[in-house]
Amino acid sequence: MSNSILLLCPDYITERMAGPAIRYWEFAKALAPHHSVTLAAPNSIPEVLQSDMPAKLVQHTQENIANLAYHHDIIIFQGYILDQYPLLRQTGKILVADLYDPVPLEGLEQQQGQGEAEWQAIRHQVQMMNDQLKVADYFLCANERQRDLWLGHLLTLGRINPYTYSQIQQRVVTVPFGLPDMPPQRTGIGLRQSIEDKGFILLWGGGIWEWFDPLTVIRAIYRLQSHHPKIRLVFLGTQHPNTTIQTMPMQHRAKALAKELKMYGTHVIFQSGWVPYNTLSNYLLDADIGVSAHLNTLETHFSFRTRILHYLWAGKPIITTDGDVLAEAIVNNHAGIVVKPQDEEGWIEAIERMLDKQEYAKCVEGVTQLAQRYGWSTVTQPLQALCANATVAPDIRIENGSRNFIQGWDCEKEYQALKSYIEWVEHSNSWRITAPLRAVRRWLTR
Repeated sequence: MSNSILLLCPDYITERMAGPAIRYWEFAKALAPHHSVTLAAPNSIPEVLQSDMPAKLVQHTQENIANLAYHHDIIIFQGYILDQYPLLRQTGKILVADLYDPVPLEGLEQQQGQGEAEWQAIRHQVQMMNDQLKVADYFLCANERQRDLWLGHLLTLGRINPYTYSQIQQRVVTVPFGLPDMPPQRTGIGLRQSIEDKGFILLWGGGIWEWFDPLTVIRAIYRLQSHHPKIRLVFLGTQHPNTTIQTMPMQHRAKALAKELKMYGTHVIFQSGWVPYNTLSNYLLDADIGVSAHLNTLETHFSFRTRILHYLWAGKPIITTDGDVLAEAIVNNHAGIVVKPQDEEGWIEAIERMLDKQEYAKCVEGVTQLAQRYGWSTVTQPLQALCANATVAPDIRIENGSRNFIQGWDCEKEYQALKSYIEWVEHSNSWRITAPLRAVRRWLTR
């Protein structure tokens, strides 16, 4: 069945795109041959991108969101979109919440040590996820660990109930991040032209976020450089294309460490800006190894590192830390080497092993096999099936074009009402007048 689909991307779609924008760009390409698709972004999408996209490209705004929603059967969205456009909470259209990024877990890493500001930020992020889980008819996740997380969350919120129980397995759908189906092609210059000698390049192919650990990798490079003077560590993404996303402290710490060890710009190189999506292949093909290092956190357990998919696409062996699902896949397919978090010795050993041509060749074979699982045409098949057969969730009623909920056992409204009542009582005159009597009673009954 063909439907009209609105993809509400939360991130900027430009020539330089980060993970969320790439995901929705590829969703649109996968769905457009079978459905009428509109891809909407928070920015005015450059005309140069129009020729590469079979879907309609628009900017979503407060002025046009009602019209966009009205003219589509299915609305797929992620992140803050529901907060930005509250009218979607009452739409009669089918809603698909994309939960591939467990935002509160990233927030807990980013906001540590900020006191009350941290609590407020996390409360807002959890509420944002709650709103999506309460409102939507379907839910997308990136792996089976995330699927278990969201199923538990749905149960707590009352969305797994006698109405939905028999269908809930089909309504939480695993759609990982993917990689292009066509092999990467060189279209221009990459890394080699900016590195004077033809060294052995370890590529960090994405941003340096607070939950990552570039410091251990930099220290390992420092200890290796005397024996392997041509080794290079290159950080590819240092300025997010969405200017509202600020540089995180971990990136400043990484640069400071490289300068302290006198390797900044020589053995440890930070590429300025963000590489355009259509030229990313040039940088990946110039690398020898793809690297990713993270800390041992809850964010890691539920994560799905999109940069790993880029390394697989380019056929590059990988060195990464364990703890996430892709690390398990790398080990099982011998697509690289996995080390413990913050294990400097492990990184040194892994890099030296990759310098061995036989070990390197074995890992290339494993990468090729693993990459076959993650082509966009493969990973979007469950999304294709969802869009062809989508229905409103059985615990939601559409009446007069509006969304009405069959009450489950989510007690948030009752809790808020009780909280307001208690606050009113505590600030009332009678509560203040009787305070001495309550104090005497506590003293008599202790």
